[in-house]
Amino acid sequence: MRDRINLKTIIQGSERCSDAMRQAILENSGAEHLYDITGMTELYGPGTGIDCRFHEGIHYWSDFFIFEFLDPDTLKPVKDGEIGEIVVTTLKKEASPLIRYRTRDLTRVISGPCKCGSPYPRHDRILGRSDDMIIFRGVNIYPGQIDEILSEIAQSYPISSEFDITLKHADGRETMLIRVEREPDGDPDQDQEVEALISTTIKNRLIVSPDISIMDYGALPRSERKSQRIYDNRQAS
Repeated sequence: MRDRINLKTIIQGSERCSDAMRQAILENSGAEHLYDITGMTELYGPGTGIDCRFHEGIHYWSDFFIFEFLDPDTLKPVKDGEIGEIVVTTLKKEASPLIRYRTRDLTRVISGPCKCGSPYPRHDRILGRSDDMIIFRGVNIYPGQIDEILSEIAQSYPISSEFDITLKHADGRETMLIRVEREPDGDPDQDQEVEALISTTIKNRLIVSPDISIMDYGALPRSERKSQRIYDNRQAS
């Protein structure tokens, strides 16, 4: 439809979106800006925050909400820059006010002023949910952490934003298989190199050693609803 529309701005929300997916949306649509809007039904629906034209974090409305960023296990505040769960208190809601409501959304504070000049504080894009956490060989892992790593590698190698994680027991040990799609223009001869890079990066960042499998584009299942990223078959096996 690019030859029939003149799309300049996209505002999206509901699900977290990797850098690779954002770039694909911009390239395919021809839009100049893609804004990430946050929100929850329990608050006011969409619109608790949105990024500005510099796209360096989401400004949230601190005159309407108090946001705390807490460790989801201890409920203690995390340091600026560390991942924490957003816990929100509303300041203006009358019919259904919320006090220290656990959103389960994970992100981190972005300190300092924004280049746009807005006085509103910022947090990073939503990185995942605390109830999406998996424990693999004693290590807490969020799908968003895998997504971030894949987005970084996608800047150098043609891998897509589609991936899933399968956990199971095999030969008396836990195994993790991460399947990642190759972009349509990707070279299958590079698969082994890319698999090794993904595995090494995840091991260095998250201290776990997954198996990696590069798949053809379109090989992983798609859904019109929320994408299923994790298949935990450890109990079944």
